[in-house]
This record gives sequence, structure tokens and C-alpha cells, in this order.
Amino acid sequence: MKRLIVPMLVIVAAATSAFSTDASAKRSSSLVPGYIPNNPQGTDCTEINDCSNVNNGPVCRVGQVSTGAQLFILDDNGECVLTGYKP
Repeated sequence: MKRLIVPMLVIVAAATSAFSTDASAKRSSSLVPGYIPNNPQGTDCTEINDCSNVNNGPVCRVGQVSTGAQLFILDDNGECVLTGYKP
């Protein structure tokens, strides 16, 4: 019986740390303003919704619905040309 306790504790500890790592990764996604570009260059933009800068699959859209216009986030030059993702 004592031989089973240590391996079981190791398995429980590993599973617990795996779940806590996944939760902290989800918390690290930061919300950033999402913009609609008013010109093709993305130098003139209008802020609409919050988006995430972490690629989690679906792109950020107006109203967060699939039919909404795609929103972009600002790059280092202040141009709204980077893809925003759904928070």
C-alpha cells in the first residue's frame, strides 16, 4: 500500500501543475483596443471594441459576431494593421 502512495502523489501534483499552467496562460492574454482602419494604410483608425493580442484562433470583429467587420490592433508605429483576436 505504501508503494502506491508516492506515485499517486506525484501524479496528482503533475495534474495540478498542468491545470494551473493552462489557467495562467489564459490570464496572460491582454486586452487591447481594436480599431477599424479608415484608410488602406491603417494610419487613420477608429477605436471600436476590445480585442486580444494573443492568437487564440477567431479574429476580433465588431460586436464580436462573425458578420461584423474585422478589427485590427496598433503596431509600434501607431498604425492599425495587426490582426486582433477575439478576447
